[in-house]
Formats: sequence, C-alpha cells, structure tokens
Amino acid sequence: MKMKNQTIFMIGGLAIIITSAFDILSDNGKAGYTGSTNELLCDDCHSSYGNSNSGPGTIYVTSTMNNWQYVPGQTYTVNVIVKQPGKPLFGLGFEALNSSNGNAGTIQVTNANKTQIKNTSVNGVVRNNLVHQLNGGLTNDSAVFSFNWLAPATNVGNVTFYFSGVAANNNGDENNDYVYNSSKLVTPASSTGLNEAKANATTLKAFVNGDGKIVLEYSSNEVARPRADIYDMEGRLILSRSLDSQRAGDVSIQLDRPLGLHAGIYMIALLSGEDVYTTKIKIN
Repeated sequence: MKMKNQTIFMIGGLAIIITSAFDILSDNGKAGYTGSTNELLCDDCHSSYGNSNSGPGTIYVTSTMNNWQYVPGQTYTVNVIVKQPGKPLFGLGFEALNSSNGNAGTIQVTNANKTQIKNTSVNGVVRNNLVHQLNGGLTNDSAVFSFNWLAPATNVGNVTFYFSGVAANNNGDENNDYVYNSSKLVTPASSTGLNEAKANATTLKAFVNGDGKIVLEYSSNEVARPRADIYDMEGRLILSRSLDSQRAGDVSIQLDRPLGLHAGIYMIALLSGEDVYTTKIKIN
C-alpha cells in the first residue's frame, strides 16, 4: 500500500510537470493564424473584444523595398510593428504567399531570441510562418519584429504579406488580449519598372540639427497628418507623436528630443496617409 501511494504521488508529480511544460510551450507563436486564405486569426484563441482591429492599437509593416516592389533573388529587411499603449507583451504571425497561396520567397530569422519559423499545412500545402518566441515580444507599449525576406529567384507575380499580431496583458491566459491583422501587396519590379521605382522612391531622412532637434525630411504625394514613432533597437517605443497636417510635396519636420533619450541607434517610422516610411538615426 505504501509503495502504491508513492507511485501515485510520483505519477501525479509527473502530470504537474508535463502540464506546466505545456503551459510554457503554448506561449510560443503558432503557425496558421495570419488571416490569409483558409486560415484563422489569433482571435481564434485570444479574446479580442469582438472583431480583430477593434482595439486602440495597430499593426503595420515596413521594408527596405522601393515602393513595395521586389527584385528576384534580392534580400530585404522587413519589420512588423505591433503597438498598443499599456500592453506589456506582443505576439506575431507572418506569411509571404504567391497568388496560388503557396510560399513566396524565403523568410529568414535574424533574431532568434524574438522570432522563429514554424509550419502549417493548408489544403495539403505547407506554409512557412514567422512567429514569436516565448517572451520575444516582451516590451512595453509596442514590439518590432525584424527579419529578412529573400525574394523568389524568379518573377512569380504578385506576393502578399499576411500578418497578425497580439497585444497581450501577460496575465497567464488568453483573455482580455487584443488582436490586429493586416496584409501588404508586393509586386515584381520589371526592368523599366525598377528604374521608375528608384526614381520615384520616397526616402525618409532623419538627423539631429545644431539645435538638438530631430529633423525628418520626406516627400508626400498627398495632404496628410503624419505620425512619428521612435523605437530603440530592442523594439521598445520611445516616442509616438501625431503631427500637424502637412502639405503634399517636400516636407521637413522638427521634433524635440525626448527627455532621457540616451545616445545610440534608433528606428523611426513615419506614418503618413497610407504610406509608411522608416529609417535609422544615430543620437549622440
């Protein structure tokens, strides 16, 4: 009887260990929740107060591509930003699909502490997903998930980036989290189209002037009220500021340096209308 009780205790303890491990592993990102064709969204598990994109946050993507046109065989840096003030933990699911809903190009992890590759099968086709690591998005107010995308070796036509993010409260369960999703069309650059893209590409320039102010210079095709977000290289939001409405054409904006901003390299994202411009800035 005594041995039987010990055995029961050992089995019970093992069950607790297995359950705990499962809870930990379940906090990693899951493939197949980007909102692409025949896929669900993260709100299949996470509470999103109704539909996705219903919260006060946002999700958007930036890249080093010119005018969102890819050159076959070229590698581009892609950043997906999930943002909601007051949230301490963020998650991500990302896919790049061709018009047949198969993988387009190759997603490459550049920070294994924050992201990983997982696969899912949809109608017999394996899709590659970039998802967050456990606590890979553990930053206050926003997270930047950065990685590389190697464009297809040949022109495969249009490619669509599908991405979904979670702004979580980090309370140990999936309740009271917000879910956001979006997509971005990426088109091939022909030989003439590539030249036109280079000629018309809008570049955001950022520098610190003699008065210590951060200067942003870019060209806009429309009247818009932009927003400037500044992140450190760990993806933490340092500053988010809505700016006055700007005219179309060449624009120059000056921002006061945030208090307590230490010397280093930062990423700036400028959202103007439907356009998103990004660059890096060195603060001395």
